[in-house]
Amino acid sequence: MQVVIAGGGVAGLTAALALARQGHRVRLVDRDDSPRPADVTTAAGWSRRGVPQFRQPHAFLARLSRELQRGLPDVLDRLRAIGVPQVELIDGLQAMWCRRSTLEWVLRGMAEAEPGVTLGYATVASVRVDGGSVTGVVLAGGTVLPADLVVDATGRRGRVSRPWLQEAVDEPADEVYASRRYRTLPGASFGPVNRGVISVAEGDAYSLLVFPHDAGVFTVCFTRLPDDPGLAVLREAPAFEAAARRVSLAAGWTDVERAEPIADVEVMGGLRNRLRVLHPSAPLGLQPLADAVCTTNPHYGRGTSLAVAHALRLADAVAAAPADPRAWRAASDDWEQGELRAWFDDARLADRARAAMWRNVRDGRPPLAPPDAAPRDGATAGGHAEAGREVPHLMVLAAAGVDRTVGRAVLRHMHMVDPPAALASVRPRVADLLTRGWLPGRPVPGQEVPGPPNGVPAAPPHRELVDELGSLSGSR
Repeated sequence: MQVVIAGGGVAGLTAALALARQGHRVRLVDRDDSPRPADVTTAAGWSRRGVPQFRQPHAFLARLSRELQRGLPDVLDRLRAIGVPQVELIDGLQAMWCRRSTLEWVLRGMAEAEPGVTLGYATVASVRVDGGSVTGVVLAGGTVLPADLVVDATGRRGRVSRPWLQEAVDEPADEVYASRRYRTLPGASFGPVNRGVISVAEGDAYSLLVFPHDAGVFTVCFTRLPDDPGLAVLREAPAFEAAARRVSLAAGWTDVERAEPIADVEVMGGLRNRLRVLHPSAPLGLQPLADAVCTTNPHYGRGTSLAVAHALRLADAVAAAPADPRAWRAASDDWEQGELRAWFDDARLADRARAAMWRNVRDGRPPLAPPDAAPRDGATAGGHAEAGREVPHLMVLAAAGVDRTVGRAVLRHMHMVDPPAALASVRPRVADLLTRGWLPGRPVPGQEVPGPPNGVPAAPPHRELVDELGSLSGSR
């Protein structure tokens, strides 16, 4: 069978490798003609114009490792061989510390070497259809590539399948990121990691996250509301460094005796939770993947895991019925409307709860008033919409730092190895913590050592941090 894949990111490369290894002829077409760097070190500066989040921090979850181990184990072997640290978690789970550039560099190299995969650089202008099925694609310039299966891995714009994609849900993630990359100095080690593969300090109206990567590199990231002018100054390096010094977690990681910045502050905003479905009129043999179908707030690090899972589910469907595009569509629809939709609803419920709480604090109201809203379209997000009216979803995630039982459930949830509904089991514990007066950024009243053995890194209150950054800005 002849396959054309539009888009050479993680989803497209995964699909290319998996389908070629079934014996299919795969033509991967990417409009970004920047060549693969010669080595993984120079890959950090790779210009990937079609991947806006390429240099943003990524958390590579246990779900990603599990999917690769099942479908493409040699990718994991290659990552280990070039020194990507493997992270042992609870319950035998394994994740990794890795840069997006490193993962994509490995995938691209393996695709270039894979028999049956041909890579080309061009833009897919349209899909050719005959009798309700795809017959190929037309490239910009008029070249026609025949195909029995056309895979749209062109990212959140879904350019190839756009004529047949319908918006099912589209709402803002209500979060802006300011991040800066650092490298540890010779002989220095990473700082503490308190959430499996990343470290988190929860503020009352913002968060700080530290993402360890490979090669001694890590990223510090502040997240805030888009309409929070007091923290918008974090886009400036002096304010970013001052804020990092005020959060004990970040201060330890970025101490001048431990690390040095190797990049400017990067800002990412305009993020949306968007879910699309194919219209029934879409031609058989056209299969959009990953961000073309679903984008969620990257705060949760799910994008690469879902991209690889989606690509491998499509490959599984093709393997099960190699000549039946109707079966491919049915299998993809089942997964997208089931597991993918559950994770999507989970992310947007968390975003709604977080944004409501943060705006309350920013505006001087109690964090938990008004109560968290249920999903507007009736989605239950894995069965916890009702509980969310009493225990906001973000509170359950934040409580991972102060309660071991909640922490274990949240870790498995955040690494996508348990379904979203599994968090319902720990909501009563979080409700009890809230009743006792706990809030993010505070210890549990009456608890001698807050949370796990090493405690929870504290973050200064939003108003206090805003005032200090305002003073810094006014003094320049």
